[in-house]
Amino acid sequence: MVRTSKVITDPYLKLAETLNTVPMGFPPVDDGTHIKVLKYIFEPDEAELASKLKLTGETLKKMARRLKMPFEKLSKLLKKMHKKGQLRVFKDKRGKIKYGLFPFVPGIYEEQIKRLDVKLAKLIEDYLIKSKGETVFTANPPIFRVIPIKKSINTDLVVHPYSQAESIIQNAKSWGIRDCTCRSAQDLLDNSCSYPKSVCIEISEIEGDFTYSNITVPITKEKALDYLKEAQEAGLIHTSMNVGSQHPYICNCCTCCCNVFRAMLEFDKPNAFVKSNYTISVDNKSCTGCGECIEYCQFQALEVKKNLCVTDDKCIGCGVCTLRCPTNALSLTLRERKERTKPPRNLVAWFLKRAFNRKKNPRKII
Repeated sequence: MVRTSKVITDPYLKLAETLNTVPMGFPPVDDGTHIKVLKYIFEPDEAELASKLKLTGETLKKMARRLKMPFEKLSKLLKKMHKKGQLRVFKDKRGKIKYGLFPFVPGIYEEQIKRLDVKLAKLIEDYLIKSKGETVFTANPPIFRVIPIKKSINTDLVVHPYSQAESIIQNAKSWGIRDCTCRSAQDLLDNSCSYPKSVCIEISEIEGDFTYSNITVPITKEKALDYLKEAQEAGLIHTSMNVGSQHPYICNCCTCCCNVFRAMLEFDKPNAFVKSNYTISVDNKSCTGCGECIEYCQFQALEVKKNLCVTDDKCIGCGVCTLRCPTNALSLTLRERKERTKPPRNLVAWFLKRAFNRKKNPRKII
């Protein structure tokens, strides 16, 4: 007897399966909350088309030919979906406009910021709780990487470009700014914090890449550096995609709103999941034990006993605390070699390695 796999016809189930094939993942939950989220964001025809999109993107003409859809009908639907933040529109290096699949996170979730209301914020919060951060904490390589504050690193150390937010911005060709979706969602759920909201910096190797965004506001390189400095001074933690090049963004996160950091606080060793290659070092001769740095450590890695002590399992190596030390007794130093990680070379290398480790075959959506 020949076994045949069951053909999925429901557009939302098809889209959920497609999104979970993406290396970032979109794990299903038993009570179907993941489908409720998709139904709130997509109409059936939108979900159907989104389930057939390619991650690498296609021109309108090529997509119409592949899907055997009338050009005008497809064009109208793609434009509607773009306005609703359901797909990715970008210009490739040859200047051609392409339409592509967004992962759920980072991607579709962040693009809903203009449509975000209390109901959607509650649905996504419920989904994130029930999925228990499965794809964040159980798959390698990690999605995110902490970027340490440059001036906090011991000056004797050689620092790789992927460990410097300023270098990542300097090497880009396009820059943009948008509000933090995590912080906006927590506002709607009455869990507001006092950190600035316009701190999500987008970057690209393609000039004019944010021209077609409905959300990201194009800015200059100098303005991007200003936003980075503002986030740093506010005590936010720099994070980015866990790659050595082709960084698509620099997020500036807090443990009160960031979905990843909030989940990390549930663990005894939060830095087992997301961290930099550095950890805090204390110069006990300079440290007065004033404790001023403690309130700025979002992971409670610092405490004063006889001297200032660092809990290495909790320190993610962001360097925020060093900016608050009045005697300059704190600096970042390299972790032991066995604890350091080198990110995949670029987005493609990350994509393939993560897909392999999740036992997913993304060939159909590339």
